[in-house]
Amino acid sequence: MSAMSADPSLPTPPRTPTRVRPSAWWFALGGGLLVAAVVSGFALFAWTLSGFLSTDSSVPVDGAPHLVAVEHDDDLMLWADETVVTPTCTVVDVATGTTLPQRRPTGEFRRSVDGEGDWLGVAVVDGGVRELQVTCEQPSTPVATVEIGPVPHLGSFGLGLAATIVVPLLLGGLGLLVLLVTGILWSTRATTRR
Repeated sequence: MSAMSADPSLPTPPRTPTRVRPSAWWFALGGGLLVAAVVSGFALFAWTLSGFLSTDSSVPVDGAPHLVAVEHDDDLMLWADETVVTPTCTVVDVATGTTLPQRRPTGEFRRSVDGEGDWLGVAVVDGGVRELQVTCEQPSTPVATVEIGPVPHLGSFGLGLAATIVVPLLLGGLGLLVLLVTGILWSTRATTRR
């Protein structure tokens, strides 16, 4: 008896497509998004606080004039240690010799620098001057300093705080979603891969 050959006129059953596992690079992408979420959170937080922490110069309260170079056009805040008597400062534009007017800050600005006491924003000077001569004196004898830096902007602080929360949440959520979907596809599909 001869072996039966397949009848070419009969239809062959369709092949079930093999579902392949996703590439391991998808796990790397999800992990990278989680790392980016953490890094962006720290970076945005530091950027948000930079307006309260950055200074252009520190001037001793000794009654002598001191030159201060400014690298930006922002308005300037004079910060004084709140534990001593608030010094009286004169700020002069070196280029023109004009004494620059000072005004009180629009709110109460406080900060702590390197854990060395609390500093209070005591005066605001209009920006745009690149070289200043600052003379600060105080009626009492304790040696003190005045720090000069950009005025913190509450609008940019609020925006920075919102970005510090939203951006890491979006990156972290997307990273977790990529890892979850990749993990499910990895565990439910065949071991072969294209």
